[in-house]
Amino acid sequence: MLVTNESLQQVDNHWAVLAVGEKNRDRGLRVAEARLVRTATHRQMELSFNDRPTDDDLLQRLAMAYEVAATEGLDSLLHPSSENEELQKQAQAGASRAFEIRRLVAIPDDIDAKIFHVLHLASLAYCGDRWADLRRWIKENQGTVKAPSVAKEPWDKRVLYRVFDCWIRLFRKESWDDLHRIHEIVAGLREDQKQYEQDVLTGADSQKERVMALRLVALYNWAKATELLATYVAQGSPSNINTSIDRHFSQATEALPGSKDPALEVILKWLHVASRRMIAGSIWWVVGKVNTRVSEFVKSVTKANRPLFELLPPQRAALQEQGLLDQASTAIVVDMPTSGGKTLLAEFRLLQALNQFGQERGWVAYIAPTRALVSQITRRLRKDLEPFGVVVEQLTGAIEIDAFENAMLSSEDSDSEFDVIVCTPEKLQLVLRNDKVEHRPMALCILDEAHNIEDVERGLRIELLLATIQRECTRANFLLLMPYVPNSEDLAKWLGKESGRSISLVRLQG
Repeated sequence: MLVTNESLQQVDNHWAVLAVGEKNRDRGLRVAEARLVRTATHRQMELSFNDRPTDDDLLQRLAMAYEVAATEGLDSLLHPSSENEELQKQAQAGASRAFEIRRLVAIPDDIDAKIFHVLHLASLAYCGDRWADLRRWIKENQGTVKAPSVAKEPWDKRVLYRVFDCWIRLFRKESWDDLHRIHEIVAGLREDQKQYEQDVLTGADSQKERVMALRLVALYNWAKATELLATYVAQGSPSNINTSIDRHFSQATEALPGSKDPALEVILKWLHVASRRMIAGSIWWVVGKVNTRVSEFVKSVTKANRPLFELLPPQRAALQEQGLLDQASTAIVVDMPTSGGKTLLAEFRLLQALNQFGQERGWVAYIAPTRALVSQITRRLRKDLEPFGVVVEQLTGAIEIDAFENAMLSSEDSDSEFDVIVCTPEKLQLVLRNDKVEHRPMALCILDEAHNIEDVERGLRIELLLATIQRECTRANFLLLMPYVPNSEDLAKWLGKESGRSISLVRLQG
């Protein structure tokens, strides 16, 4: 479920937000927007916006109001169902707004206050589907948010600071090293426990010892949940991750009331939900069990130089909630903004089609509007897919098929087979008109920048190409990728009839 402009408008009118006052709400959102622009441009852009001495206090009150709205739906994010969808939307939108505001607040100097501020902000980001913005914030503030030294600190503080270090690594996930280091940190805590634990549990005051014991129970369960979460993000196991995470966070929060640490109790409730959101967005959770080719692809992208552990919210929604990989949908139109992750979605659908038509040696046509984009897509597909045997070929030009292309397309030799052809619409029309691949079925046609179908000059040719594929490649499925166009549902119904599907991912928060 995505955070939409509609859900943001609804949470803007939540009773807690309106209690701040409509004028104050609007003022606070403008202040947050102006400060974000100044931060992003390093104050190199002059804004005609006048700050007021009361703005800092207003932002704090407004952020708290949005958090109240989010808190009302927090349990619905832990236990989502069709009955609590409205509360889920409210919780996500409230958390998103609160994150927008709180990321602009100065990071406290006090160590414990800083830790809770960062963890709280990060939890809001995950609950509000803003984890990509959170990663940028962490990078911008990496010197400030790094874990404090544990030298000369009591055992409970050592555990807190070490687990905080683990969560910074979980949130940023820059490389495998971040996730591997989490296991080393937790293993180090187990070793240190033998040396330091008795120092805080041996004393004359039994009441203080009991409070400390309960605090340690909470911290130990939090550490174990952290370790399990890192394992799942890295390798997709254990399969019962949600149950395990729930158990350890529940045991932690049950112990905390007796530990007299309300701040930690609040943070762990938010982190519990953030953990579940991180799992739900994990590439393993969303697509890890689709089919063999997709599973191998998932393993490949998590081991790349810049590993992909987590999907962007629109990608997750398309795959998990809106049926991108539904084999019953013969035509799918995806409209989402440029640079929103369309190519990755195309790769998943492509792999599914190759798997589905594997025994019949099916192939995929990937169409791009220009030769420059054809070359760019070819490089991306080869880099991502060829490590596990998907052969990607590029067709150049538009008015003829050269001898090399003719031999490749017409060959029935399995050693010279291709899996994916990347070309312009005009080149594919030429291939189809000359029956160059008549011995193998087209499994899928992917049309990138499909909004060009509305172009006065090229639109008719693209429409003719799609009609040709529909008529002559009767088993081919369609995937059209485009920014928002008003007739995406009509396109899906035309190509797929009753099994066409339109996936709109553009009406999102900014």
